[in-house]
Amino acid sequence: MLYKALNNFYIKYLLAIFSIVGGYLFLFLFDRFNNHQHITLCIFKLTTGIPCPGCGMGRATIELIRGNFAEAYHYNILSIPFSVLVIITFIWMIIDLITSRDTFFNFIGKEMKLSYKVLIVMVLIMDWLVNIIRGV
Repeated sequence: MLYKALNNFYIKYLLAIFSIVGGYLFLFLFDRFNNHQHITLCIFKLTTGIPCPGCGMGRATIELIRGNFAEAYHYNILSIPFSVLVIITFIWMIIDLITSRDTFFNFIGKEMKLSYKVLIVMVLIMDWLVNIIRGV
């Protein structure tokens, strides 16, 4: 029973860590093989012609990796805080994996206060409006 629980723990963490690494690798390779042309994969934008709150996040991330913070901010104003959260998440999961503790998934599994949910929705709506105005 303990062996199965440990395996589920490691599989969960390794899958999450490899997903982060794989996502960034895909983003880097997609940008590289398209000669740095900005091609959208957003189904919402391709269908409606209207950018979603996440539109521009891939381009912004590429610009952050290149050190172009102003360009990243232009593509999506949430790119910098989002990237910081991804880095924190990645480090937190590595530490949990090394110490065999499940603090990250226990933390994100907790119920969020309504006020935080409202704040997140408001920030996403504002970001969406900015994306629409900028024509990202």
